[in-house]
Amino acid sequence: MLERDEPDIIPGTDIIFTDKNDGESTSSSEVVLIPQPTSSPDDPLNWSMAWKATIIFNQFVFVFVSIMTPLAISPLSLIFEAEFHKSLSEVNMLFGATAMTLGYSNFLIVPAANMWGRRPVVLVCGLICILCNVWQGLVTSYSSFLGARVISGIGAAANESIMPMVVADLLFQHQRGSSMALYFWAYFLGLFIGPIISGAIATQISWRWFFWVCTILQGASFIFLLVAHPETKYDRPSARTPSSSSSTVVNVRVSTTANEKADTRDVSSSSISAQQAPATLTTAHHNLTGRPSRAQFSLLPMRKRLRFGHSYDRNNSQSQSVTAVLLRDVVAPVKILVCCPIILWASLAMGFAANSLLALNLTTAQVFGAPPYLFNADQIGLVNFAFVVGAIFALFTAGPLSDRIALRRAKANDGVLEAEMRLPALVPYICANIAGMAVVAVGYQRSWPWEAIVVLGYTLVGLQVVGIPAIAIAYAVDSYKTLPGEIMIAATIVKNTFGFGMIFFFNDWAAQSGYIKPVMMMMSLTIGFSILGLGVFAPWGKQFRRWTKDSKLHSL
Repeated sequence: MLERDEPDIIPGTDIIFTDKNDGESTSSSEVVLIPQPTSSPDDPLNWSMAWKATIIFNQFVFVFVSIMTPLAISPLSLIFEAEFHKSLSEVNMLFGATAMTLGYSNFLIVPAANMWGRRPVVLVCGLICILCNVWQGLVTSYSSFLGARVISGIGAAANESIMPMVVADLLFQHQRGSSMALYFWAYFLGLFIGPIISGAIATQISWRWFFWVCTILQGASFIFLLVAHPETKYDRPSARTPSSSSSTVVNVRVSTTANEKADTRDVSSSSISAQQAPATLTTAHHNLTGRPSRAQFSLLPMRKRLRFGHSYDRNNSQSQSVTAVLLRDVVAPVKILVCCPIILWASLAMGFAANSLLALNLTTAQVFGAPPYLFNADQIGLVNFAFVVGAIFALFTAGPLSDRIALRRAKANDGVLEAEMRLPALVPYICANIAGMAVVAVGYQRSWPWEAIVVLGYTLVGLQVVGIPAIAIAYAVDSYKTLPGEIMIAATIVKNTFGFGMIFFFNDWAAQSGYIKPVMMMMSLTIGFSILGLGVFAPWGKQFRRWTKDSKLHSL
C-alpha cells in the first residue's frame, strides 16, 4: 500500500488522479470523479450519455435560437433608420435595451432556477421569447419595437446562465472545459448566424419575416425542451465529517494488483461533502446507466428540492424561503465581484473579449454599407460567416485544449489538479485577438479589400471570442464550483453594461476620429486583462483562492 504526504487542499484544488506504481503510470481511466455521484439512477451525474447529450443539445438549440433573435439586427440598421425615421444611435438602442435586460434579468432567473429548478424557468423564458418574436413581427412604431425588445431580453436572458448551471449539474469537473466551449460556441454562433439570416430575409422578402422565422425556430426549441429536458437540479446529501479535525486529512491508497479493488479516499475540498461511499469513484468504475425519473419531467416548479432517495423531500430542514434564495442570489453576484478577484478577472476577460466582437457588429453596416463597398443588407449579413469559421475552430480547440493542458499538468503534479493549470491555454487566443483586431482597425481605416478584413480579421476575432471566455469562465467555475449561475450573472452584467455604453459613443467616435483608435482600444482592454490573468493568477491564483477558502460562498 502506498501513502502520500498531505497536499494543500483548498477550494479549486482537487485530487484528480489515482496513481499506480507510485504515480509512474496514469491513464484517463483513473480520473477521480468530481463531484462524487450518489448511487441513485435519478442523479444527473449517473444518467446515460444519451440523456446527457440530449439535454445539452436542447440547451444548445435554446441558447442559439434565443440569442439569435434579439442580437441579430445589425444588418437591418439602415432599413430601420428609413422605416422609423431614426438616427443610427437610436436604432442601436434597439440592441442596447435588449443587452441590458439580458444581463440584469438574471438577478431573477438564477434565483428562480435555484429555487424551483432549471426546467420550469427555461420553459417560461422560451414562451416569453415566442410571444415577443410575434410582437416584433407586428410592430408599427419605434416605441412599440423598443418595448418588445426590452421584454424579449427578459426571455432570452436564460441563455446567459441556465446552460452553465445545467453543465455543472450533468458533468464532472474534468469534462466541463469542453462543454463550456460548446456553450459559448452556441451563444456566439447565434450572434454570427443571426445577422446572415436577418440580412438575407430582409433583402429577399421583408425584415418582418425574420421575426416570423425566429418564432418558428423558437417554437421548435420549446417543444424539444418540453419533451426531452428533465430537471437537472439535484441535491446530494452531505457526508458527516469528524468534528475533531479542523483540516482535511488526505490518505490516498491504491492497490497494486489487478484483483484488488482500489481503496481511495476522496480528497477534493468541493466533493468530500458529497461522498457517498468509502471508495472514491473514478471514470474506470462509474457506469452511466441512470435515467431521469417521471418526477423530473414535471411541468410544475419544484415545491421541494429533489434529493438523494428517489423522491421529493417534503421535510427538508435546509429548505430556504423564496425571499432568502432571492436575496442570496441577488447579493452573491455583487459580493463575488467585490470579494473574489478571480471572478472579477474572469468577468472582465469574458466581457472585453465579447465586446471586441460587438465593436465589429456596431461598425459593420457603417463600414460596408458606405463607399467603396456599398454592400446591401444581405451582403452585410454574409460577412458574419467569417466569425462562424473562427468560432468552429475555437469549439474544437479551446475546451479540449484547456482540459488537456490541465490534466497533463495534474499528472506531473502527483495527481493534484489546481484550477490555474488551464490558464496557459489562453495564449493562442490572445494572439488571435491581437492579429484580428489590428487587421480590422487598419483595414477599416485604409479601406482595404473586404477579403482581407473579413477572411483574416473577422475569422481571428471569431476564434478569440469563444476561446477566451470559455477558458476564463471555466477557471472561475473550477475555483468556485457552487456558483456557476452567479458567476455567469456577474460576467454578463460586466459584459452587457459595458456593451450598452458602447452604443452611445462607439460609432460617433469612429466617424469623428477614424476606426483605429476605438477598435484598438477594445483590443488593448481584451489583451490587457487576459495577460493580467496569466501574469497574476497562473503563479499566485492559489493564494487568492486561499484568502476566500472559508467563505460562505462555497456552501451556497
